[in-house]
Amino acid sequence: MRKVFRYLSAYQSKHFDARLYVIITAFLSICFVFNYTLDFEDSYIDQLKGTNWYWIAMLVWMAFPYVTVSIIIRKFNQKEVRLNSQYWLMVLVGFGILALDRTYTGYQIWIKELSTSAVDRYFITKCVNWSSSLILNVLPLMLVYRFLVDEYPRNFFGLAQNKFDAKPYFQMLGIAVVLIGIGSFFSDLQSYYPRFQFSRYDRFAEIHELPEWVTVLLYEVSYALDFISVEVFFRGFLIFAFSRTLGGYAVLAMISSYAFLHFGKPMTEAISSVFGGFILGVVAYRTRSVWGGIIIHVGVAWAMEVFGHLQKVF
Repeated sequence: MRKVFRYLSAYQSKHFDARLYVIITAFLSICFVFNYTLDFEDSYIDQLKGTNWYWIAMLVWMAFPYVTVSIIIRKFNQKEVRLNSQYWLMVLVGFGILALDRTYTGYQIWIKELSTSAVDRYFITKCVNWSSSLILNVLPLMLVYRFLVDEYPRNFFGLAQNKFDAKPYFQMLGIAVVLIGIGSFFSDLQSYYPRFQFSRYDRFAEIHELPEWVTVLLYEVSYALDFISVEVFFRGFLIFAFSRTLGGYAVLAMISSYAFLHFGKPMTEAISSVFGGFILGVVAYRTRSVWGGIIIHVGVAWAMEVFGHLQKVF
């Protein structure tokens, strides 16, 4: 844990500006009120599903906070921050990939062709929805890195095998699990978790004569794969691809889009994502690795599943 505190202290000593933080906080507060008052993402953007406008709307929706915070940062650091052609190219390409990942459902056609049971189609679709991010998000990002990023030694947006000490991250995860256990008593989290309860895992297990724990495990592994892609994009791409134009301030821009990623989830979780995203972003920036974030993010996701299930049982 001391290592993580050193990372945070070193980052703040160089990048902290009270006025900058206040303005970004005010901007995100307005966004939170706007989204949760109007239920904007769920009631408006998601209503475009099945149309060509859905991808465009999602691209703009997710890029808007990143660009806005970048412009705010530029006003405070005109010499260090450069919103040049490289910046705008990465915004367009990167958030285009993220929007594709969040909106593409073409694989459902294949699932319908291969499955005759409605239960099978539903459960498999749920699992593929989570795991498809490796193909729709991580793979395209690696192509972007290969052709658009000139860097040596190669870092692959934090996926490169560097010297990695996992101990501090498991310590952070232990603290997070305690906080999650307390947070699980909030009604908005209780209604949302565990996610596997909405997958018809029990019916799938019954039809195929499988123990229910097998289908739960299958779902949870698929669920975890999505968080790997989240870390690669938000703590990898949104920091390392922009470090030449935004420097360490890319962490602040990243947490704004990361908050928007959670706008379809309970407000409690969305607010906590700002603080968690900041810590994981600083750690990734200082270590040039996303593996610590992957450990924490997957662990937190599974902890929410476990506590959500326990709340239902007891």
